[in-house]
Amino acid sequence: MDYIQLKTALERFGEMLKAYQSDSQRTPIEQEAVRDSLIKRFEYTLEVAWKTCKRHLEEEGFLEAATGSPKSIIRLAAQNALIDNPQAWFRYLRVRQGAAHDYSSGKAEAVLILTEDFYGDVVKLYREMTGESNAFK
Repeated sequence: MDYIQLKTALERFGEMLKAYQSDSQRTPIEQEAVRDSLIKRFEYTLEVAWKTCKRHLEEEGFLEAATGSPKSIIRLAAQNALIDNPQAWFRYLRVRQGAAHDYSSGKAEAVLILTEDFYGDVVKLYREMTGESNAFK
């Protein structure tokens, strides 16, 4: 199975997370652009992650994955030790749904609060699916 799309999404998300966390001198407009970019990368990476997981589970022979919703795929991934905490993933889905078309400060802040945890969880998923234990160190 090809995991390139997820790997690339993770790389770009990680880059933007570092940029957001950095102490560099940015103008307010640059800070806002980095923040907005991180939010969009979160949305995209979450979408790619659950869909890649769905394909992975299908290829592993789990027929129920073929018609699974994001929540059912997350449950199945947890049952098969691809993810540790399905409740965290359900939270990611809720926050993404709330922020997808509304970047108000409250919704944007909800995404920004969980970006580090999300990154770690998606890296774990990637490693479990691919067997690349040294990926994203």
